Amino acid sequence: MSSAPTVSVITSVYNVAPFIREALDSLFAQTYRNFESIIINDGSTDRTEQMLKPYRDRIIYLKQPNLGVSNARNAGLKVARGQYIVFLDGDDIWLPHYLETMIGMLEKDKEAAGAFPNAIYFGSSAFDGTLYQDRYPASDPVTFERVLQRECYIFIAVLLRRSVLDEVGGFAEAMRWAEDLELWLRILERGHRFTCTSEPLVKYRLRHDSLSSNTGSIRGTIALFERYLQMEGTTIAQRQKIEEYIAGLRAQMNLTRFKELMQTQNYKEATAQLEQAINYYGSFKLRLIHAAICLVPGLVKRWAK
Repeated sequence: MSSAPTVSVITSVYNVAPFIREALDSLFAQTYRNFESIIINDGSTDRTEQMLKPYRDRIIYLKQPNLGVSNARNAGLKVARGQYIVFLDGDDIWLPHYLETMIGMLEKDKEAAGAFPNAIYFGSSAFDGTLYQDRYPASDPVTFERVLQRECYIFIAVLLRRSVLDEVGGFAEAMRWAEDLELWLRILERGHRFTCTSEPLVKYRLRHDSLSSNTGSIRGTIALFERYLQMEGTTIAQRQKIEEYIAGLRAQMNLTRFKELMQTQNYKEATAQLEQAINYYGSFKLRLIHAAICLVPGLVKRWAK
């Protein structure tokens, strides 16, 4: 490890024992080999540390109390030596040509600050095999204007130039949710841009135990975009797009809260959340569910899991 690697792969892990080996196996199966792997154990309480033991001679291992993913990633940045930085989540899987393709894109486009691919959903029967960009489109140019107005969505597996991260700083540690998006917007706001490909190079895991995490992520995203609404430099057109996007996020939040409340048999509050979602979506299916709660709430509870 005397010579600096081209790429530093930073992985913050918290209670990902069932998944971390798949993630690391996909990293060490990359066709591009000049990388270092930095693992930050962010206070895991499960068997994550034991699952990492077979990899300890191939990784830089850091351990800290649970301070959150932003803090953990910044800890990894402090020891990273690569000219490129990328963050591999501990429950995702890279396809073998991920690094080779991303580096090739940035070597070809010297002005791009970062590059990201498409991804394949897995782990949820409702979405298995579908593509991230089918739900969240992305196309060049990936600029601040287009991302802010939600015309272009950045997938989390972004390969970044280290020089750009040094310029803008790392993750905002006060943010517990939407920390990725906040950083991407901060980079783009400085006049940088990203490039992307429609080629799926990551398998993006959807976890059944992440309902509350989804709620937090939506709240964090709403708070982030509300901040841009308050900024003097935000244009009228941007404000309109942001307000529309926030309305959709709040409706998503209503549906998520509805499912959570149904599981705790808080049918009154669940119904109120569902009614707010109906006001936004105007969905006939949701209206049927609303009617069914009054008749057989237990059946709806099973559906809402």
